[in-house]
Amino acid sequence: MNNTKKLTFNSVLKKATTCCGKYSYAFVFGLILIVYAITINANGNQFNPGHISAILSSQNSVVVGTMAIGMALVIITGQIDLSLGSSLVLCSGITIMTYNATDGNVFLMFLAALGSGLVCGLINGVLVGYAKMPSFIVTLGTMLIYRSLTLSAVREIDSTLSGSSSSLFAMIDDMPSYEFIRLKFGTGGLRLGTFQIPYIFFLFIAVTVLFIFVMSYTKYGKSVYAVGSNEKAARLAGINVSGVKVSVFVIAGLMVGIASFIQACKIGSVTPASSGTSYEMYAIAAVVLGGVNMAGGRGKILGVFFGALSYTAINFIIVSIPSLSPDIQNTFQGLVLIVVILIQTLSPIVKEKITLYRKRKTQK
Repeated sequence: MNNTKKLTFNSVLKKATTCCGKYSYAFVFGLILIVYAITINANGNQFNPGHISAILSSQNSVVVGTMAIGMALVIITGQIDLSLGSSLVLCSGITIMTYNATDGNVFLMFLAALGSGLVCGLINGVLVGYAKMPSFIVTLGTMLIYRSLTLSAVREIDSTLSGSSSSLFAMIDDMPSYEFIRLKFGTGGLRLGTFQIPYIFFLFIAVTVLFIFVMSYTKYGKSVYAVGSNEKAARLAGINVSGVKVSVFVIAGLMVGIASFIQACKIGSVTPASSGTSYEMYAIAAVVLGGVNMAGGRGKILGVFFGALSYTAINFIIVSIPSLSPDIQNTFQGLVLIVVILIQTLSPIVKEKITLYRKRKTQK
């Protein structure tokens, strides 16, 4: 009877450990939230639901999080996209100009965001998938091209279309739909007592749920993982490897398009010289924090969702430390990224050594 109890306890412990490992990204986010709450309270303030609402509505959560879903698919196939930040600026400029040119037509504005993102992603995808060029080089090149085109456009285009001076694109605020798109959807939210869930966060949730389904339950999702795990084996299995590579870059472009729409709704303007700077790095950080393997073949979209929230919370913790100079904040963000990748790299080695140790112990 004691043995039965022991076995039952061990099985429960094993299941709990498996669950913690399977959903580690959610537990990590919970721990980071606790640290954030402690940091807020240590500064003499009271941690409250408003702090969580701020995380949900942050640029890093919603805009970068949406981009990170596209980045995750690219990384799962063993590729990289360094052009996301510049693509965001270009797509945001086109999105805002469409809004201004169509007297505030939100539907056409959304289509322009998706269309411009699709074109940016397709260019990257064709060069990587069919021209067989390294994704690092291709997207490094398009990163420079997309931002340069946006900088040039904002100086040349008439202010009635750009909505502002020669340094930024801005939504014209006397359009009939401006109040809805900016003040209600962009910065508003569903209020539950003192807690507010931003409306734009629901769009992020919808995109996450869609790609959880695509990657977990469709043939296409299995093909993406197969290409990232073993490209040669995937080709022998009849998978169109080049087509899959093109498709993930197109999806990444579409995610940038959605992110540009969200950014336009939230901020209402974009500055080509500075907007979107390092966003591709933030997206990679969210992907890595979400447990996606940088070598490809492994990773979950739900993990990316929590990875984006975790990265935002980490930024908030860094910013909330009074003694920390703003000049040094990026150093800590970089350290977090390096530590997470180091853990990813060392975890399989540690697991293998533990397994070997247990086998030797059993044999003795």
